[in-house]
Amino acid sequence: MGVYIRKTEEMPGMREALQKLAGISEFEAYRFFDDFAGFHKEYDAYKVIHPEGTLILKKTDDSRQAETEQKIYRMCQGLCVPHFYGSSDGYMLMEYIAGTDLKSPSNAGIRAAGISLAEIMNAFPPGRDYDRSDSERDLAYKMKQTEYLCREPLLLRAYGLLLERLGSIPLTLVNGDLVPINCIYTGEKVYLIDWEYGGFYPYSYDIARFMAHSGETGKETYRLSAEQKQLFVQTIYDNLNEKPDRSMFERDIRLAVLHEYAVILRDYLKDPEKPRDEVFGMYYEKASELARELLQ
Repeated sequence: MGVYIRKTEEMPGMREALQKLAGISEFEAYRFFDDFAGFHKEYDAYKVIHPEGTLILKKTDDSRQAETEQKIYRMCQGLCVPHFYGSSDGYMLMEYIAGTDLKSPSNAGIRAAGISLAEIMNAFPPGRDYDRSDSERDLAYKMKQTEYLCREPLLLRAYGLLLERLGSIPLTLVNGDLVPINCIYTGEKVYLIDWEYGGFYPYSYDIARFMAHSGETGKETYRLSAEQKQLFVQTIYDNLNEKPDRSMFERDIRLAVLHEYAVILRDYLKDPEKPRDEVFGMYYEKASELARELLQ
């Protein structure tokens, strides 16, 4: 079924936020839902229709994540993100982008996504002197998490290559959760949304996350062919103002994809009693194949 909206009752604080931020007192609110790949999600995001147009109101319960997202939206005004109008009473008010996500994208949508990600990377060029504190915490966390790989020598060796690289890999502004549902395609441009996990991290993270959980078998969460993955990477590279070494660029992405696979495998490998289901089998096969390629 995918993303849909349902008219909702007025939520606490909603009217106050709309009045303070936009002078809106007359409106209808519609909550976002998503039924896809066997999951049902309810989002704390609302499509607000008022006499003069449409906006997005997002509830923000986690103050740290809200602060991060608001900071990034302010940094990125004029880029491929929704316009941010402000926050009040536990809500953020943003521009409404009419479009569709990229769960099952066309090639045109993939190109637009690659151009948008390159736009962010050009605005925050990898290799500049950014604050590495978030990246260093991320590396420390990943190093601690390798314990679950102790019985998987192939994966552990390949994951070690990622850990070695993360100490010096160039940073850029990263969304932190750039999955296809967080990319809104208008037919001309892709807007990147939901930046609460964003920050300055390795440039390969968003590229890898967009691709890692997509495929053609019907088992993956999102639909993306091997050719479309190549198109995505090629479009990003072609549109970078400062191009890194191509072989290193592709290797960094593959290392980051390995991490995406390892995150899925973690719960299984930490618990020997957890049944090895179809999801485990798919990700274990992908991770093992990628690990062998990286170690060649």
